Amino acid sequence: MKHSLSPFIGYLLPCLFLATACSGNGRQTSSSSIAESSRSAPSSSSIVSSQRSSSSQPLSSSSVTVPSSVASSQSSVVTSSSQPIGGDVGKVFEAEALSQALSSGYQIYSASTGERYAGNIDAGSRLCFENVDLTGVKSLELSIARDNSFVSSVGRVAVLWGSANFDMAENLGEQLTTNTGGWELFRPLSIGLAREVTGRNTLCLRALQGNGVLNLDKFTLSAKSATNAGITDFKAPPPNGPFVEPVTTSGNKVLVGGQPKALAGNSLFWSNGKFSADTFFTAEVVAWLKRDWKAQLVRAPLAVDDTKPNGQTVAQLGGYLTHPDENLLNVKRVVNAAIKEGMYVIIDWHAHKAEDNKAAAITFFQDMARTYGGYNNVIYEIYNEPVNTSWPDIKRYAEEVIAAIRAIDPDNLIIVGTRFYSQEVEEAADNPIINYSNIAYTLHFYAGSHKQSLRDKALRALNKGIPLFVTEWGAVNADGAGAVDENETRAWMQFLKTHNISHANWAISDLNQGSAALKRGASVNGGWSDNDLTASGKLVKGIILAQ
Repeated sequence: MKHSLSPFIGYLLPCLFLATACSGNGRQTSSSSIAESSRSAPSSSSIVSSQRSSSSQPLSSSSVTVPSSVASSQSSVVTSSSQPIGGDVGKVFEAEALSQALSSGYQIYSASTGERYAGNIDAGSRLCFENVDLTGVKSLELSIARDNSFVSSVGRVAVLWGSANFDMAENLGEQLTTNTGGWELFRPLSIGLAREVTGRNTLCLRALQGNGVLNLDKFTLSAKSATNAGITDFKAPPPNGPFVEPVTTSGNKVLVGGQPKALAGNSLFWSNGKFSADTFFTAEVVAWLKRDWKAQLVRAPLAVDDTKPNGQTVAQLGGYLTHPDENLLNVKRVVNAAIKEGMYVIIDWHAHKAEDNKAAAITFFQDMARTYGGYNNVIYEIYNEPVNTSWPDIKRYAEEVIAAIRAIDPDNLIIVGTRFYSQEVEEAADNPIINYSNIAYTLHFYAGSHKQSLRDKALRALNKGIPLFVTEWGAVNADGAGAVDENETRAWMQFLKTHNISHANWAISDLNQGSAALKRGASVNGGWSDNDLTASGKLVKGIILAQ
């Protein structure tokens, strides 16, 4: 998983934790490096986080864990969450009236106009209001502000009823948040409710995807109908889909339906909101890749740790270890969509030091095996890219995770990462895992950095008898930057074709880096024309179509 993210990408930490002072806009400006992954010499690039306007000041913050019209003159305004909220069509609820006990991942700011609003809202943030009566309400009309120059192109927010927790709440509707032109330039945004609800309960706005999802000034309960951007069923079982042949190994080959075959497809970016590309973890993107790119394979990287030179701490990452709900939901969206579309899907434990969180990995893959072990579509990638962990230590970790999976799922393919960003495949060939069957080994390459010498190394590993699977590759440099190296990419594709090695390209994102397949602002629902594709995206689409 490479990324050398350019300045527009993400928001890392609230103001309280930054060395630089808040600019007062609720989305401060700072920089931090987040260079990513398999590389000979790790490089870094800055991430700038810039949210809200220059005149506001933070007044309070939660503990960080995780509209036709905005209000008429006759609308009553709630200014304290301790007041009863009822008879509520037409009422306006100010952001500062939220329940501090139930809300998290936000700060309250004071604008230059004197208004107060909630900001620093990323995937996982929740703004809850108690004792709300939705009788007669058909939509929420939010007053929001957003400047997407330095954060994800869009964000996704859901209206949850009864709780902020996925396992207890009813999702009444979601909406995408786009650019309003500034962090204090508030504009209306309507979210249509899926059904009419009666009675009082807790209402929560929960950010599901993106960073800098919105600044919230207030919202109005409206009797007017409105649309929404869909509803995620948090408890949905895996869908039914077309039958796909099992993926197995024999000697140094990966077989599909018992025959040597190379699958070709795409990898998404990290699942965490703070890296600004989780918004592409949608069923619509998966379906578009299948229909328009003819992709047979998609990879869902679960952000776990970024423990490598110039990487992020677990707290900064906002990944599965600290924000399990949103990250897991993103992965399940992709897996369910792939099953429905009849595609293969790699569930990727996207870590650089997975052995440090072995217990969490075991628990996660046990859950995945129970949920998806009966589907031939599913492939488990249990360690993305070890950096300097020795192969014996990687092998020990892998054998424990494999044992946990095999106790539930006896046969789906399991892929094991190899040392130094999954390049030292010969070490695995010299000391392979022999106590379990249907195991392949990860090879990653970036054509701008990795050339014939790595192909020679891969060939020696194949000749020693282990099967390889390229779960991630790029047409640019190993840090995700640089121009497309088409000649080396073609050489790699010929090598993979000759040896029937499957591959997934990094990455479906609209980030400002060479490895991104999409230009900034491309739809998170697919439907892309060639004008939406970067040079890498056009090359990769052509490769997959020709597979």
